[in-house]
Formats: sequence, C-alpha cells, structure tokens
Amino acid sequence: MAESIVFGTATEILKKIGSLVGGELSLLWNLDSDLRRLQRTMSAIKAVLLDAETKQTQNHQLRDWLGKLKDVFYDAEDVLDEFDFQASRRSQRGSSTLKVSKYFSRSNPVKIRHKIKQIKERLDEIADDRRNFPFLLIESHVDVRHVIPKERETNSFFQASDVIGREEDKENIITFLMQPGDDNVSVIPIVGIGGLGKTTLSKMVYNDERVYRHFELKMWVCVSDDFDVTRLIKEIIYSAKHEDCAKLKADEIPERLQEILAGQKFLLVLDDVWNEKPMKWLDLRNLLRNGVNGSKIIVSTRSRIVAKIMGTVSPHVIEGLSLENSLSLFKKCAFKDGEEKDFPNLIKIAEDIVKKCKGVPLALRTLGSLLFTNTDENEWLRIKRSDIWQLKQEKEDILPVLKLSYDNLPSQLKQCFAYLSLFPKDYIYDSADVTGYWMAHGLLASSNDDIEELEDVAVRCLKDLWSRCFLEDFTEHNLLFYKFKMHDLAISVAKSDCAVVKSGSQIVDGSVRHFSITDSVVNHQKPPGVLYNRSETVRSVIFLKKYESIDESFIGTCIFKFKHLRLLSLNRILFYVLPKSVSTLIHLRYLDLSYNHLLKKLPESICKLQKLKTLRLFGSDGIKKLPKKIQRMISLRHVEITTKEWYLREDGIGCLSSLKFLTLSGCRNLVRLFEGMQGLTSLRRLVLQVCPLTSLPYSIKYLKRLETVMIIDCVNVNLKMEFQGEDKDNLCLGVRKFIISRLPSLVDLPQLILQGSANTLQCIMIQSCLNLVELPEWLPNLTSLQTLEILNCPMLSCLPEGVQRLTDLRQLKIQGCPALSESCRRDESKIAHVREVHLDE
Repeated sequence: MAESIVFGTATEILKKIGSLVGGELSLLWNLDSDLRRLQRTMSAIKAVLLDAETKQTQNHQLRDWLGKLKDVFYDAEDVLDEFDFQASRRSQRGSSTLKVSKYFSRSNPVKIRHKIKQIKERLDEIADDRRNFPFLLIESHVDVRHVIPKERETNSFFQASDVIGREEDKENIITFLMQPGDDNVSVIPIVGIGGLGKTTLSKMVYNDERVYRHFELKMWVCVSDDFDVTRLIKEIIYSAKHEDCAKLKADEIPERLQEILAGQKFLLVLDDVWNEKPMKWLDLRNLLRNGVNGSKIIVSTRSRIVAKIMGTVSPHVIEGLSLENSLSLFKKCAFKDGEEKDFPNLIKIAEDIVKKCKGVPLALRTLGSLLFTNTDENEWLRIKRSDIWQLKQEKEDILPVLKLSYDNLPSQLKQCFAYLSLFPKDYIYDSADVTGYWMAHGLLASSNDDIEELEDVAVRCLKDLWSRCFLEDFTEHNLLFYKFKMHDLAISVAKSDCAVVKSGSQIVDGSVRHFSITDSVVNHQKPPGVLYNRSETVRSVIFLKKYESIDESFIGTCIFKFKHLRLLSLNRILFYVLPKSVSTLIHLRYLDLSYNHLLKKLPESICKLQKLKTLRLFGSDGIKKLPKKIQRMISLRHVEITTKEWYLREDGIGCLSSLKFLTLSGCRNLVRLFEGMQGLTSLRRLVLQVCPLTSLPYSIKYLKRLETVMIIDCVNVNLKMEFQGEDKDNLCLGVRKFIISRLPSLVDLPQLILQGSANTLQCIMIQSCLNLVELPEWLPNLTSLQTLEILNCPMLSCLPEGVQRLTDLRQLKIQGCPALSESCRRDESKIAHVREVHLDE
C-alpha cells in the first residue's frame, strides 16, 4: 500500500506547490524560492515511483525506502496545508501588509520556512538512497493519469444469475431442506475455502421458489467472527419481523425470539460462521428449538471444526469448479458476449490461467474482470507468467490471485480500496459516507473538473472495485446511494495505514494513521493508548460504537493531541459540549456529529474550519441554532442539518457557493426555507425530510446545477408551483430525479421544477401521497422521462392524456393504486410503448 500512497500523495503535493508558487503570501514571506526547490526535488523523486511500485513486492529494502518517503510526504502535506490555510485567511481579511501583520504571528513565516527546509533536507537524503536501487528508472516520460478509465464503468457486475456449475450443489441442499428431520431443527453446514461461493450457493437456495413455498418463515443472518449470542438473537428477530429490540429488556429479547419461532417451520441461514466454541453455539441453539418439526438451519463456514460443532448431518463440502465450468466462467467475465470466438490464441492462454485458479470462482472472476476487453496477447501472457503464482498460498485463502488483481489497480484505486480496511469485517458501507472519507484525504482526482465532480469519481471507483470482485452485495438505495460490503478475502491484500481498535488493542504498527474504534475502549477522559501515543500522525478517528456517552474532556483531548486530523466521526457518540478549540483543527475536512441528542449548540469558532468539506448534524435534534457565520466555511460541499430553528438565514447556508448536497431532516420547527436560494450555485441535491414546510421558494428556479430533489414526510408541504411570467419559455433547469413520499397535503406536482426540467428529467417517484387526485396535464411534456413509479396513491384514477408522447419511458410501476392500475389495463394503448410495466395484481 505504501507505494500507491506515495505516488498519489506526491502528485497532490506537486499540485499544491504549483498553486502556492508565485502567490502573494509566498512572495511576501520570501518562501517562493524554498517552494520551487522543494518542487524540483519532489518531481525528481516522483519520476521513479511508478517503477518502484512494480518492483517493491519482492524487495524489502525498496519497501522500506517507500515507507520513509510516505512519512516525509505526509509531513510535507501538513506544512503546505497550513501555509494554504494562512493564505486563504489572509485573502478573506484583505491584502494590506498592516492587516497581515495584525492577524499573523511574526513567527509564522519563520516556522513554515524552517519546516519546508527540513522536509527538503529529508527528501534530499532519501533521494540519494536511490543509488541502492539501480534498476529504478532515472527519468520517466510516461504520461500517467491517475483516474479510473470511464470504460470500466460499463463492465457487467456479477449477480447470482451469473453462477456457473453450482446447480448440483443447489439441488442436493434443497433435497435435504425438504426432508422431515428427526429433530425439530436440523443443521446442514456448507464447508469450503474462501472464494468458492458458499454465500452465493446459500443465496441460490434461500431464494428458490420451492424453498419459499416450503417454509413459513425465512431468516438470514451474517455471523462473521463476532459470535455474540445477544447480537445474533437481535439480528434473527430483525430478519424475521424487521423489529428493533432497542426497547426490550435483556431477558425479553430471547423470549421474543421464541415467540416468533413458536409453531413456525422456519429456515435460518447463518452465513460465514467462525466460532469454534461449542458452548456459544449451544446457548443459541437452545433458543432455536421452538420451531415445528422440519425447521432447518444452513451454516456456511470455512472451518470443518465449526461444521462438526453445529451440524446435525454430514456437511456439504463445496469443491472447486470443473475445468470446463471454470473456463466458461472465466470467458464470461473476460469477454463480451460471443467475442471469445474471435480470439483463439487468447483462449489457449486462458486455459493455462484457469488451471492456476484451481476452480475457485472468485479467482476466475477476478482475473477475468482484470482482462475484460483487453485483447493484448502479451498482457495475457504476463498474467500467466506472473511471479505472484509463486507466493505461498495458505489453505484458507486465495491471496495470490487477489494480490495479482490488486497490483494491477491504478494508484488511485489502490488508495481508495485500502482506506476501506479501516472498518471491521462484514461492515456495511454507504457510498455517500465513503465519498466523504475519500475526499477528506484527497484520494479522488477528476480528469476534467469542469465536467466530472469528485462525487461522481467516487461512484466510478466503487463500481470499478465491484467489477473486479473486491466488493460484494452492491445495491442501490432510493436512487441516491449504494450499500455494499468489502470481500473479506480482499481485506488481506490491502496493506494500509488503517487499524481497527478493539478492547485490549495495545500494539499497532507505527505507520498507522487512520483508526476506527469498534467498542468501549474509551475511558471517557482520554483516547485509547494506541492513539494517545501517536498524536502527531493520526489523520482519521472514527467511532463505530453506537450511543457511547463520553465526557467533553475526551473531545478536548482529541482536539489538543490530534492537530493533523482530516476526519473526525463521532456519529452516535453522546456529549454536551463541542469545545471552542475545534477551530484549531485547521486540516479537518470531515466532521460527523450525527445523532448526538445531548448537543445543544455549536461553537461559533467552528466557522474557522475553512477546509471542512463535510458537516453532518443529521439527527442531532437538540441543536437550537446554526452558527451565525457559517457562510465563512467556504469549502463545504456536503451538509446534513437537524435544527430547532424556524427558518434558515439567507446570509448563512444560502451563501455557501461550494455546497453540492444539502439535507434538512427532522427540523420540526422549520416552516420555510430562505427565499434567496440563488447563492447555492453549485447545489446538486436537495433532500427535505420531516420538516413542517408548506412550500418551496420560487428562487429554486435559479439552481441550474440541481439534479435531485427528494421530499419525504413533510406533512404540510404543497408543491403547487406554476410558471410565472416568462418562465415557460425561458426556464431551463437540469433536475434528473424527483422523489416524494408521504406528503398528505400534496395535491399537485411542481410545474416549475418538473416541466422546467423537461429536457433532463429521467425519474419520478411518487409514494404515499394520499390526497393526490390527479396527475397534471403537462406530464406528457417531460419527454426525457425514463422511469415513473407511483406507489400507494389510492386517489389517482388515470394517467393524463398524451402519455404516448413519453417515448423514452422504459419503466412504469404502479402499486397500491387500484383505480389507476385498472385504468391502465382498460386502455393499454396508452402504455403499450413502455418496455417494462408493473401494475397492481
């Protein structure tokens, strides 16, 4: 991981130096020549880094050299960030020497110059060590673009329907499930090494129509390496009934499980089990005996010991695919449909590559996707002859194959992927969160900043990682974000700067800079020792423990110790006061204070965080007011707010010209938005949820970059917004998605927003708007519309005339609207052109 971080960091540092050289403050402080010297040294070192990346795997000395570079580059990044911060503050306060001398300490130029010279000297020393590696390139003229190629986005992502060669395994397990058992609950283990497809096979069985009809209740729980019985009971209850056990007492939770299972023939899948302690299983098993005879449990595991402990029948051992099936799967992943017949030479090479994969589906998919659409015979031969196959392969993993795919990732993707290892096994990621994390550390780069936003680059990176089999269970939610997991075998190939801190964690590698805290390791006064002793290097602190109460002195200690933090996530951490000293975290890009019900206000000093890009206050419903000078937070791109205010200040949030995503949720007093929305020139997404708004301001028509509008549970809102004056002829908005749900006062759709976006609008979703009686007559004017979903709107009785003009409409879904569905059936000619139609049964 070190090498990709070094190259990516070097690229960003050179960009930063380029933006500072010749600047007013660098000239004023006599730093220009120092910056130029640093720039030359950095450029010389960067020239050999790509070569080092390809050669470091088998060279320990080279890896150490790259590690030293990484440390210096991090320090350089901090110094340049501090200098840039000072320059930014100066530009805000005016450019006169008098103002500068009043605001800045005279020691600032001296300190920064000294730090820059120190970094230059350290780099010179490290650069001299290059002679120890004569095989490295002295100079590189290769033009390297560290962005993900867009064509990768078109890759086919693997679904259960792509499975090859597992039909017999599936039928054998289903046969067992249909048999009456001797015990009221029988357990069949599915056993195999990682990557063979145990989870996929379990899903195939779980979703089979015969299984669905046979069992009255089906439940799925991912167990992973945390076999905590109480947690698993809660997960089983949630899977069965979608009930949260938060309000139940400890002794009531197992009782509730037994109530649910009583008299039911159930199927329970316990996926990815590692526990080899029989007593833990017995504690859980005794609670699962309330089902009727014939209830079954499927256990997927890599361990035969687990299978012996839990199974009541012989385990189903899943083997590698046959050579024929392996080749079929590989070709499916490496070629477009039918294309393989045009490349007989590649097929011969593929046969040798496939043999090395030993029938492991994950290995076959990984290498197939690596070579997708690549018809260069030399590249296929390089993969076949790679030294990676010589690495020791443990029984329980397929590290060489994934390492090969990892080594072929672009540097940007390596950095992004490695950062995900900051989270524990089987953690469910949210793409919106991940985007903020990556952005906080400068891991995203766009090939064209004018066309492609960093948020779009992040989604492209995620899809590319998915296509390469590093991510799994990748699903879209509400057309707004993605949920996914990181493949547990993939975690092992990402050597990173990240560490998950658990109870008892004492020793962490000295290169670690990013920490997540998974349980109660906090003493409420100061950070865990593994953090406290390395304060100068910590860049990320993320708490994953929910609703942990801590003393504000703990937060104060974090702020005092961790001066170079880029990311601080205190999501669901409870404390009363955010210290004023938060303003000293000048490098901070991401601050999450969500779901803190004790926090009443934010200090005004928070507005000094001029580099902050993400501020999350979602669910912190005790906050009375936002800071008055929030408009000074000029870098904010993503803001989520819960506040008790009656209205938002136009000269506050409304002045954030860099803001791209704004969410207002649970603002139970918010009766109106500021009228002057035109200051939000960059806004792409507006989400309003559980707010007593009655309308939207007409100034929304000035938001030319607005792409998504989502309004949920706003019981008073009426969106009747007709054209005014010359709007009809001149208005040109760019909204693509319009989503509304549970708006009981809604009687009309906003013409201003929707018809004003007629050339761009692709998706409309309307759900549970119980008083919406008719759709507007202008709806057929939305000629770019591709998806129309109308759910649970019982008052609607027909589609408007002229729906046939919606020639781009591909999907029409109508559910919970009996009269509307019946009308569509009576006059099918209206929707005959729609490719995919779903109506009420």
